[in-house]
Order: sequence, then C-alpha cells, then structure tokens
Amino acid sequence: MRFTRALIPAVIILASACASSQANDNELRTVQPKAKKNPNVITREELMDPAITSRDALTALRHLRPNMFTYRGPTSPNDLSAGNTHISQDYGPLMPVDNLSAMNTMTFVEVRFLNAEQAQARFGLNANGGPVIVLVSNADAR
Repeated sequence: MRFTRALIPAVIILASACASSQANDNELRTVQPKAKKNPNVITREELMDPAITSRDALTALRHLRPNMFTYRGPTSPNDLSAGNTHISQDYGPLMPVDNLSAMNTMTFVEVRFLNAEQAQARFGLNANGGPVIVLVSNADAR
C-alpha cells in the first residue's frame, strides 16, 4: 500500500514533466498545396532535377511518368507493331522509344505525351495507331 501511495505522485510528476507545452506563437501557418502535375507534360524544372539529369532519357522519363510507357497491346491483327509508343523530337520524324536510351534530358525544354488519337491527328498514318512522346528541345516548337 505504501508503495502505491508513493508511486501515484511520482507518475503524476513524471507525466506532467513529459507533457508538451503550448507554443507561444499564435500565428496561423498556411501550407501551400503542391501544384498538380500534368500527367501528359514533363516540365523543364522536373527535367533539371539532379536525380533526373544523371540518368539517360529513357530511365528519367520512365521514372517521372511511367504511364507514358504503358503497353496498350497491338491494335491490328495484321501488324503487331501497331499501337507501339514512338518518340518525336520537336515534332519531327517518328523514332522507336529505344532511341531515348542514347539521349539525356539536358537539352529538353519539355516532354509531351500525345495519346493515340492526338498522335494520329498530328502525325497521320505514321503514328500507326500508337501514342507519341514528343521531346521539345526548342521553345518555339511547343
């Protein structure tokens, strides 16, 4: 019984010593929400991140927007390459995605993703029913 009587005040003192005190600054702090990223555009700021510039373009873009590389399956029973993703530099000729592994992101102003319909409208039959990743290295090409 004596042990319990001594223990209760000790627990109360210990608990009050460990309790957090209120800060004196009553200033309201506003937290700005992060700007939502456009899933179809990679900006210059994102491309200039040191963790990104140290990688080849294929790895960097896959890290930033993996959905750009989602395989959608063939769109034609006669042509198994139909529906594959292509790349284009400054809206020039279409190239295979594998070419990105030989590039870096330092020269890109932005990267845009065109879905299959947008790619067909922009590149015609050359898009072959697949999406296109446009690498913009000239600000005038936007």
